[in-house]
Amino acid sequence: MGIEVDRNKIIFKRNFNASPEDIFKAYTNKDLFEQWFHPENGTTKVYRFEVQEGGEGFFSIATPQGKSYTVTKYQEFDQPTYIAYEDYFADENGNINKEVPGMYNTVQLNDIGQGVTELVATSELPSAEMVQQMIDMDLEAGMNSTFDNLETLLRNLSS
Repeated sequence: MGIEVDRNKIIFKRNFNASPEDIFKAYTNKDLFEQWFHPENGTTKVYRFEVQEGGEGFFSIATPQGKSYTVTKYQEFDQPTYIAYEDYFADENGNINKEVPGMYNTVQLNDIGQGVTELVATSELPSAEMVQQMIDMDLEAGMNSTFDNLETLLRNLSS
């Protein structure tokens, strides 16, 4: 499991000992989302969370390195196996930073049997150069750390 690059796309795959329903809930329930959607030693604060087709989210992620703000525009859902959304950097008031292109993201949850779900997260950026910039910023370590948080949350939900 890990990162694959396909031109302007970053594809991250990981298996979880959880149902697609539980993972879908972790992405779409505000209280659960705040518990895991950040790297190690980070925190997530949700200000707006309209997780539905055409809905919008606004949240911050604070880490020892600083705080970032994200606006998410939800495009498509197929509960409990698929979410598509756009992410944009924003300021503390939720205004999208128009100088930085957004990302189109999909989350595919594949039930592979015996209580295991494969999560395939794909991020499409405007160019292969932007993908390389993200890889150079150690995106894979951040993704692994964030999904470690998800794994811990899912384990706690099932116990």
